[in-house]
Amino acid sequence: MDSNWRSTPLEIREGIKYLSAHFYPEGIMGRWSELKKLSFNAAKAIKLYSLQQVIEELEHFDFFKEYFKDDPLSTVKLPQSYVELFDGLVEDFKTPNWKDNVATRFHMITEGVLATVGLKILNETSRRYGLTKFNEGIKAIIEDEARHVNFGFSLIENKEYAIKRVEELFPLAVRIVKDGKEKIEPMGYNMDELIGLMEDLKKARIEKLSSLSK
Repeated sequence: MDSNWRSTPLEIREGIKYLSAHFYPEGIMGRWSELKKLSFNAAKAIKLYSLQQVIEELEHFDFFKEYFKDDPLSTVKLPQSYVELFDGLVEDFKTPNWKDNVATRFHMITEGVLATVGLKILNETSRRYGLTKFNEGIKAIIEDEARHVNFGFSLIENKEYAIKRVEELFPLAVRIVKDGKEKIEPMGYNMDELIGLMEDLKKARIEKLSSLSK
């Protein structure tokens, strides 16, 4: 943890913890304990489902766990909308067309929209308040996530289905962000502007899906 963490304004610390818990939901990790096994099985089942990606996701958990070991993320209450998103991911892995379902929910929406916005806020805020150690970790995660989003496109087998599903899942992503309004806006971010950014990201993912040759 950065030496100046405790002297950072309370609303900033609470906002950073709130968003960080979306990347490492320490308080409710047990709810999705089977995701680790499902992910590793997927990595073995299809060569394109990179084992390195699964390992990097676990390393992200380790970063947040280590950084907040003295101020645990287990104290953060996440919204029901977030729980709904990941309950759905568990079920996606069990479907016959799991590649399209996982790629859309996780790579396109979770990473391609929600994580992109969350990491932007965490990167800018930690830099603004001189939280150097945290910022270094976030920048490394941003690099990983960009690769993961691009990789997700290679999983898509039915682009028409994927486009429709991105549109169907997007309102849930908006709900998740809106549910965090009380924590996010005190960090200096306008909710309408963030939702506009999310719309732009969704549009970019759909445009790329539309260009796929599959």
